[in-house]
Amino acid sequence: MRHWQVAVAVLVLALVLISLVVFILIPPKRSPQVGAFYYVWYDPAQQVSWEYPKIQDTPVLGYYNSCDATIIEQHFHWLSDLRLDFIIVSWWGMYNQSDWHSFINNSTAQVFQVARANFTNVKVAVMVEPFNESGTYNFTEVYDWVFANLFEQYPTIYFMVDGKPLLCFFNDENMTSTDVFQRDDRFTVKIVGNDNTAEWQYDGVTKKNNPPTAIPFPRDRQISVSPRFDDFYVRENNETVDAELEYLYDQQWQKALRYIKQNAIDFITITTWNEYPERTEIEPHYDATASNQDPYYLYNKTTEYISQVHLPSQ
Repeated sequence: MRHWQVAVAVLVLALVLISLVVFILIPPKRSPQVGAFYYVWYDPAQQVSWEYPKIQDTPVLGYYNSCDATIIEQHFHWLSDLRLDFIIVSWWGMYNQSDWHSFINNSTAQVFQVARANFTNVKVAVMVEPFNESGTYNFTEVYDWVFANLFEQYPTIYFMVDGKPLLCFFNDENMTSTDVFQRDDRFTVKIVGNDNTAEWQYDGVTKKNNPPTAIPFPRDRQISVSPRFDDFYVRENNETVDAELEYLYDQQWQKALRYIKQNAIDFITITTWNEYPERTEIEPHYDATASNQDPYYLYNKTTEYISQVHLPSQ
């Protein structure tokens, strides 16, 4: 072999080895994971679930039962088509203080069961809501129950962050104040809310939820996107932002995409999949006030944005 051929062969081998070392030491950049908050409190047998005027919009699936396996299965088909990585189920405790609490507990378990039966790529975590009106919580019991009944029962389904199951707590003062709240090393724990003590933001929409002292985006490498906020028919101290769905969702997704380019976020959470009382849902539905009346309008828009999240150029 001629000397120049030997030199070329050595150079090619060196480049291959260098590339291999770089690949091992500097793994390819991964797209942020995208999730959505998911609600399981809808029971047609209880009037409070779908009553008008509190509920303004109508799901394409009708006023469904959150514990219905066929409904959950359809949800997972949609969530999978969106290329969503995970959902966070709003969970109201294991003590079953009322029929409503018991229903949500059963619905939460049903979500995990359907996810496992359908071999979905969409993982599931839970967010502990302020379920105890007295404001006193036995955190050891909460952690033990979730670990034994959800994580250990569904280890391939449960969503993991930093090698541990993710467990969120909604930022209620009685639950997450610094002199009350307790953590558990078995979990990756995130306090979710809107004030400046939250680790993950629930939404970045309303003025009352985002005071001037609030921590700016992103929070702990997480950002929230929401299509709208409208609690006019839910509570007296209400606020409406983009009732016609004309600008907010695009603004928030564009902000998220900019943070991706800056390598500033690892998680995008959509507020929400199906929270109808505050009208933040992206689930296919017939909307009461949207300027675009396509029931798949927000769903299709979400599909487009998530596809941009996963672009190689990002």
